[in-house]
Amino acid sequence: MAEFIIDECIKETFEFYKNICSYVSEYCDSEFDEPATLEKIEQWEKENDTELPHQYKSWLLLTSGCNLFDNTIDMCFPQLGCMDENNDIIIVGCNMGTESQYYIKRDTGTACFFYDSLMEEIEFDSVEELLYEIIYDGKCEYAQYLEEGWEDDFNKKYGY
Repeated sequence: MAEFIIDECIKETFEFYKNICSYVSEYCDSEFDEPATLEKIEQWEKENDTELPHQYKSWLLLTSGCNLFDNTIDMCFPQLGCMDENNDIIIVGCNMGTESQYYIKRDTGTACFFYDSLMEEIEFDSVEELLYEIIYDGKCEYAQYLEEGWEDDFNKKYGY
């Protein structure tokens, strides 16, 4: 079996998540679960006859789940779900505040975001793009505590 190499852009995205959560930790709690093992991921794939996208496996190898901004955003270990009888999905998280669901289409591996209140689906070119959309979807949760110009301070503090 070939060694799995975590996608570098997913490592950077994970660090960005951790930094945002650290930056707002005075105002709201966030928690990251332990990383999943490659064996656990491969077992899930085998049991569900599904191959997860490389970038999502990379994410799981960094954290098997997380609850962000006082549980507003919940990222989880994959779960099978269904949008309709012809559209199986792999649920990877949700935003309780905006009633959004994050998932990967099982047949194509396409990362998606579904706004329940708008009944609108947005597809992304990669899991990385979905992850950035998720953290920005939570922006209203952490930005409400911060003063104008906080993004410049954040970027300076964390080298962005």
